[in-house]
Amino acid sequence: MTKDQKVILIGLSGCSSTGKTTIAKLTAELIEQGTLIHEDDFYKHDDEVPIDPKRNIANWDSPEALNFPLFRKELDHIRTTGDIKTELIHNNNVDDLKKFKISPEIVDQLKQKYSTIASNFKIVIVDGFMLFNDPEVRSKLDIKILIRAPYIQLKQRRAARSGYQTLDSFWVDPPYYFDEFVYKSYTDTHGPLFINNDVEGRLDPVKASDINDFINSDEIAMEQTLQWVCDTIVNLCKDL
Repeated sequence: MTKDQKVILIGLSGCSSTGKTTIAKLTAELIEQGTLIHEDDFYKHDDEVPIDPKRNIANWDSPEALNFPLFRKELDHIRTTGDIKTELIHNNNVDDLKKFKISPEIVDQLKQKYSTIASNFKIVIVDGFMLFNDPEVRSKLDIKILIRAPYIQLKQRRAARSGYQTLDSFWVDPPYYFDEFVYKSYTDTHGPLFINNDVEGRLDPVKASDINDFINSDEIAMEQTLQWVCDTIVNLCKDL
């Protein structure tokens, strides 16, 4: 990072299985000297994750499963230096990027767009499922992007995954986990951002006035999603 560059923290959030982490990784690869940090890397150790009293299993989708104080501290450090300080263990729970065949022409086009802001900004992509419900974390982000998808598609995508690597073990969802934990937690924590608390509906124009959302449904090609994200970031950076 040069002394003339301003650090820009771009929050890319959404419910599990919206494709946000895949989009974040692909976007970071398009930005020269960009930085990518995952909120998932701030999960607590297995024995510190809250146990749900009803099902008697770990609730990985509760805010209490994350080390928010360390995460906030890390964001402050990145804001100051542009670099990641904490030694993180990334579990790489993300789709295989090779299956997304982005044409070379689109890649070149997006890289060129990002290059128009590279001299002025050090771009940091912050990927996480709990970025906008936490007021302190939300306030640290310059640009906020919410990736969404219909409930049924989220459930199908989640079910297609074999499981998730944690700090200490490998987690496999019980059959009821998506509805009772993943989607319920998303609804509980993000409902206030939507009109009538309907997370399948429209964002509240007052409560979520600073959030830009995109429906990453199965009918949308990854190239289209990456183009929308790029245009949103480049256009909003012009106002910073």
